[in-house]
Amino acid sequence: MIQPAHISVPMLQAPTCHGWRRSFTWILLGLVLLPVVLWFIKRLDDGSDEPLGLLTLGLALILAWRDRHSRHASPGARTCGALVLLGSVLTIGLLPPMFRAALAIAGTGIWLGIHRRPGLLGLLGLALPIVSSLQFYMGYPLRLAAAEGAVGLLKLGGVMVVRNGVNIELGGQLIGVDPACSGILMLWHALAAAMALCAMHRSSWRITLAAGFLAVLLVIPANILRATWLALVESGRCEAFNPGHGNAGLLCFAVVLIPLWWFVSKWPHREIPASPSAAPRVIDQMILLVAGVLALVSFVRPEAAAMAAPSLPPPTNFTFNGLTLPLKPLPASAAELAFASSFPGSLSSHRWGENQVILRRVTKATRMLHPSRDCLRASGFKTTESITVRSSDGCEWSRFSAKRGEIRWVVQERIVSEQNGSAWMDVPTWYWSALRHPLNGPWRAETVISQ
Repeated sequence: MIQPAHISVPMLQAPTCHGWRRSFTWILLGLVLLPVVLWFIKRLDDGSDEPLGLLTLGLALILAWRDRHSRHASPGARTCGALVLLGSVLTIGLLPPMFRAALAIAGTGIWLGIHRRPGLLGLLGLALPIVSSLQFYMGYPLRLAAAEGAVGLLKLGGVMVVRNGVNIELGGQLIGVDPACSGILMLWHALAAAMALCAMHRSSWRITLAAGFLAVLLVIPANILRATWLALVESGRCEAFNPGHGNAGLLCFAVVLIPLWWFVSKWPHREIPASPSAAPRVIDQMILLVAGVLALVSFVRPEAAAMAAPSLPPPTNFTFNGLTLPLKPLPASAAELAFASSFPGSLSSHRWGENQVILRRVTKATRMLHPSRDCLRASGFKTTESITVRSSDGCEWSRFSAKRGEIRWVVQERIVSEQNGSAWMDVPTWYWSALRHPLNGPWRAETVISQ
């Protein structure tokens, strides 16, 4: 019996994503992310945030390249990532840009398989310009915690001290826990260190979440220790060892960094075996295509303008440092007119003697009341940190200096309730009070600019 000759038939390979399909997918991803990228670039240049996120973004890209052979995305991950990206586009005009950017980062991470490296996702999240937002929403509670904790420690040491809001009364001096002492920057650096350590050690989700939680817990006592130390220095009780504000912060940050390093490094990482990423399916590309089209539409779709509250006639005189002088209105610039169209209140600029006075009236707690320091930094000024000062008439003001070329300004500002005369030295403190006591409004932000 003649046996048929053995014929070798090559195994059919699963079709892979062709070059044009891969390029098309990357184009769609870029199109979907375009609104977030443009917003990110604008936020980097608006003066409200230090460009710290570029550091974590660069580190995340380096570590993602290191793990490129073990990073893969399953078909389900591709679809899930595409849906999350679609959600980031659908919520344009509904969610704040920061939340939409977070959705875009999560969707991109899932699409590329980075969700298996939670430390990398954490670094990408910290690349967002969140410092000013953290300062706005969490700055006051952290300042309050630092002041209360410092008072408690000083009392344990037998020091007579009283807390007045976010200020510490020690030895006849009023020592303010200013926004720079809130610990927000320390918190950001602690979270960045935790995510970097977890990304380098390829830690699991459980370890990464625990490291982030530990970073938050450690920052609070570390910042209390710094506030206590600086209060003793400012009151003259610790002149023998005065490392300065910056060095004191670095020394206290070691209280956070060393336990974080020990916690993350003591857990052995589990290496994920390398496997090829699944090629995007047609359904995945269709979802990205819909998201890309909607992203393009968002650039031409007119956004509803916020309803501005009815403005009252501007005041005719102003009292500062015990002196009352008439106000002379100044013409509004094009930028001021554009901002006023969506501002929940009214704003006006005046000449007051040799100084300039800017008055902004708001009727509700709003994120749109920006600190003057941020606005000046966006205009190219270099500014000092704000400090709390008391004028000759007993009123407290926040004061800082601004410099651009030959221009030298001293800026003092505060926010005053038109109902009961209560005053706040910074926007975050006022914001929390306005949320709790909305009937104390309207409020007036007063800014005095001197040569």
